[in-house]
Amino acid sequence: MSAHTLSIVGAVFAFVTLGACTENANGAKTERSSAERVAAALDVCGEDGGEFAQRVCENTSLAALDSQVRQTLVAESASISDAGTTLLIQNQNRWREAARVTCGIIDAEAQPDQDQQRCLEAAFRARAQDAQTAVQEVGGYTFQRMELVDATPVTAEVASAMGGSAPVAVERDIRFPRIDGPQTAEIRRFNELVAQQPQFQLGDATNENVNYSIAYAGQELISVKFIISADSIAAANATNTVKAVTVVMSDGGRLLTEADVFRAASGWQDFITDRAVARIAREFPDYTNFPPRRDVYETATKPHLWLITEQGLVLMFPPLSFGGSHADGGIEVTIPWTDLRPYLNPAAPAPIRAAV
Repeated sequence: MSAHTLSIVGAVFAFVTLGACTENANGAKTERSSAERVAAALDVCGEDGGEFAQRVCENTSLAALDSQVRQTLVAESASISDAGTTLLIQNQNRWREAARVTCGIIDAEAQPDQDQQRCLEAAFRARAQDAQTAVQEVGGYTFQRMELVDATPVTAEVASAMGGSAPVAVERDIRFPRIDGPQTAEIRRFNELVAQQPQFQLGDATNENVNYSIAYAGQELISVKFIISADSIAAANATNTVKAVTVVMSDGGRLLTEADVFRAASGWQDFITDRAVARIAREFPDYTNFPPRRDVYETATKPHLWLITEQGLVLMFPPLSFGGSHADGGIEVTIPWTDLRPYLNPAAPAPIRAAV
């Protein structure tokens, strides 16, 4: 089976496992997820670690770094369920295999050369830091980071076409949150809505990256920001965008709508558009009659580009959403809830309702 095929199988397996854990787990933590068992499952020197894990075990420097990662993940696992622990172990083992390919070690049994050794050491050090946020407690929820991490060697055809500038591997790093613990209907729905899937196959020679941050989490509402990028290796073409997934937990776990935030016929669309135009114009003062109001209106009024925070409504403008290459970096416009008070729905979920 090719590395490409393995990566696709791995992605499918991750989604199947996530679905099974989400649907069937009762959120319990038992002896199965004790610190001793988690440490054993993450031990690269264990019997079930695989060929590359054994090479890491035999490498004094890499084994020490992997041990740092393991200790951090064992500590993080203390606050998650059996189902969450299973996913945490799966994420780490999958990451280790992807790091091998990313650093150019195609044969899992091969010893790394000096360059590959340095690459692996840097990756393992970064992973030790990354592991510290594998589990987060926010707003009364336990959020576990899910990771779809894969890599496959760049094909000979792509490498030949690019000459000496071709990277070693095509990489995928897709992350999204999962609420651990008792799986109520609302929590199951949240986990379904925020789960991210690859948009490209690794054979498409496109690096894919998705990361997230929790903008707000409370009993009634959770708002998540996603940053998404794709980089076509062969075509030297990169795209970047953002989106929000905001889930109303107090109403069955459904996506936020404009009616959840604003009163109908209150004129909220013009108000937030005008505020955004003024803010963007201050950001780009050298451009006359910029930005186009119609472009700003189209973006500002879309709920999937709204972040809900404690302080206010954040309007996200992805790159190129209001025209011109000078706006490639994108921009966010925050409008405090107090300024929005005349337009807000009195029955809005918290934290919006507090401002009404």
